[in-house]
Amino acid sequence: MNIIYRKARVEDYEGIYYVSCYSWDETYRGFMPDDYLDDRINNFYERSLNTKKYLEKLENDGDLDKYLVCEVDGKIIGICQYLKSHNEKYPNSGLLGALYVLKKYQKLGIGKELFRLATIGLIDLGYNSIYLECLTGNKAIDFYTKYSGVLKENIDYPISDFTVKADIVFYEDINKLKELLEK
Repeated sequence: MNIIYRKARVEDYEGIYYVSCYSWDETYRGFMPDDYLDDRINNFYERSLNTKKYLEKLENDGDLDKYLVCEVDGKIIGICQYLKSHNEKYPNSGLLGALYVLKKYQKLGIGKELFRLATIGLIDLGYNSIYLECLTGNKAIDFYTKYSGVLKENIDYPISDFTVKADIVFYEDINKLKELLEK
C-alpha cells in the first residue's frame, strides 16, 4: 500500500467530494436525515462541482494549502482542512474544519497523520490552541479526546435546512497535541 500525504489541488475535487460524501454516509446515517445523505450520493456530480468551486475559492484566497489529502495507491481516501477560527468564543484558536477517512482505511494511522500535519500547519500559522466541532454521537469523539482534547460545549450545528448537535473539542496547548500525535 503506497500512502502519500499532500496538499490538495483544485483537480482533486471529485476525490475530495467522494471522501466527504461516503464518509458522511458511513458515519452519520442515523444522525442525519436519510434523504439528505441520499441526496449527497444521488447528486454526486452536481455536488462535486460545488466542491470544485470551493477549492477554487480557497486557491484564489491563498488558502488551498490548508487543505490536505491522503492518497492510497493513487486514490484519495482521506481529507483534512485547517483554518482560522470562525467561532467568536475561540477567536485566537486554529480550527480543524474537516477530517474524514473512508471507513476501509480507518484505524491505520491515516487520520492521526492528517491531524498531525494540520496541527503543524496551525503551529506554523502562529496558533497556540485548536478546536474542532464533532457531531454528537460520532464515535470519532474518542479519537479526539484521546489526544488531550477537552469537551467544552454542545452546540446547535446547522446543515442545509436542518440542525444537529455538535461537541466542541478544545486543545489548549497545540504543542502538547503535536507531541501526542507524534508518538
